Amino acid sequence: MLITIAMRINTAALVAIPCGVAPATFVELFPTADRLSGYSIAFNLGLGVVGGSTPMVVTWLIHVSGVEVAPAYYLVLFALIAIGGMLWMQDRSREPLQ
Repeated sequence: MLITIAMRINTAALVAIPCGVAPATFVELFPTADRLSGYSIAFNLGLGVVGGSTPMVVTWLIHVSGVEVAPAYYLVLFALIAIGGMLWMQDRSREPLQ
């Protein structure tokens, strides 16, 4: 019972972090006139293309490489891409919203 509760709390934290940070980040990235379209396109392309193709790609990676932890390499690749994107973004936290 206690393990189940801990697993639910961990899952909620893993979901809450990106769902809480993404809207604030996209508000900072896009000007007011393009904010909704920019947020929608970026979120849905990321979720649809990357999230939708992930099961197929990691199954193929496991089949081709024979390494059962190949999905971890896939996650590392996208983590590095995310870190690069984060470093590329400008800090506009002190500026008024446009």
